[in-house]
Amino acid sequence: MPPLARDSDADVVIVGAGFSGLWTAHHLATLDPSLDILVLDARQPGFGASGRNGGWCSAMFPVPLADLVRTHGHEAALAQRTALIGAVDAVGAFLREHSIDAGWTKGGTLTVATNEAQVERLTSELASAAPQSDTEVRWLPPDELATRVKVSGALGAVFDPHCAALDPQALVDGLVGSVTGAGVRLHGSTSVTAIGNGYVETRGDGGHCWVTARHVVLASEAWNSTFKGRKRSVAPLYSYVVATEPLSAAAWDDIGWSGRETLAEGRRMVTYAQRTADGRIVFGGRGAPYAFGSDIHSSRDTNERVHSAVVETMHELFPATAGARITHRWGGPLGVPRDWHPSVHTDARTGATVVGGYTGDGVALSWLAGRIAAHRIARVDDAVLSLPMNGHRPRRWEPEPLRWAGINTGLVTTRLADSHERRTGRSSRLLEPLMRLF
Repeated sequence: MPPLARDSDADVVIVGAGFSGLWTAHHLATLDPSLDILVLDARQPGFGASGRNGGWCSAMFPVPLADLVRTHGHEAALAQRTALIGAVDAVGAFLREHSIDAGWTKGGTLTVATNEAQVERLTSELASAAPQSDTEVRWLPPDELATRVKVSGALGAVFDPHCAALDPQALVDGLVGSVTGAGVRLHGSTSVTAIGNGYVETRGDGGHCWVTARHVVLASEAWNSTFKGRKRSVAPLYSYVVATEPLSAAAWDDIGWSGRETLAEGRRMVTYAQRTADGRIVFGGRGAPYAFGSDIHSSRDTNERVHSAVVETMHELFPATAGARITHRWGGPLGVPRDWHPSVHTDARTGATVVGGYTGDGVALSWLAGRIAAHRIARVDDAVLSLPMNGHRPRRWEPEPLRWAGINTGLVTTRLADSHERRTGRSSRLLEPLMRLF
């Protein structure tokens, strides 16, 4: 997309051309086709987490359902879950309507237990959520799990049917085509350097420009923390992904996985995987140190230690991949609020609508957040405006060096807890003191 090359006016200017910004533009253009909508990105659409994720479109909300019940009540918590289930299906419907080939398969997701501590934790979480949910989430014993996918050492898994695997960049590209076809103006290579009440200032390949607008939307996820006054709004934490070459028919006979369920192991350090439409395994995980001052830099888009650990975990779970060539490695930051609670809210200093804080679960959440933002801006009533994420103001992270010390202590402790559980099969309590701080 070309850079912005002149001062401009718009009804709505959206900062960030990832899922949040593009879905917001899509919903706004649908609600009111007369709106002049301008989307700006420092790089190109999908440059951030939207184009780099592991390809899960899930109904997962980062805050556990039982916690939402305690803070918002049973009805609101269930409405949030129901809305996310609808968002997953809405993304699939959008892809079909616009004939976008994103390898979409709604096979559900499996969270697999490979030791007794994980079994205990997953079944306990399932039991605590059950009274608040009428979904089809259930426990699969090892023999039933093996009919779906053969995971080495698996003792069972939690199955949630509300998740699809897809190619995220294909979805980005499809969204770009859809919104620009609807008249939305989109400019890349245009960095927003300042946000004020009704304006943004930009610098880029097109020079220095001012944009005035009735509404400003900040939809840059991890990069939201780079704007003045927002350093403590989200912590940019890095996630890393690898992709294998297309596996042989013999390897897939050994693994199964014909339903293309997305998959995670039940360890405390996040892992995620999918079988792609072209027969690869995409496998990702977290665990990279947090950079002091919430710094984001392209040099951290790869991390040899974490990438190696991701490959090792993949080989442990799927021994048939041991000889497979790794053809792609990548990574990038995701936006984590202090309370892990995604939100759409108004920035008190600038009046901008702030969208994001997905903690890595943003493919379906961004569709929903974009819908909330659009209805707030267009002043059109909708059931989404009553959801817990609308108007929620996340807690701010601690100032440095407390933020750096706390996050990195948590990462080290998480690794130690996982190691203890693998060795002993017993649940680790190492994280309990830290969790009380959240």
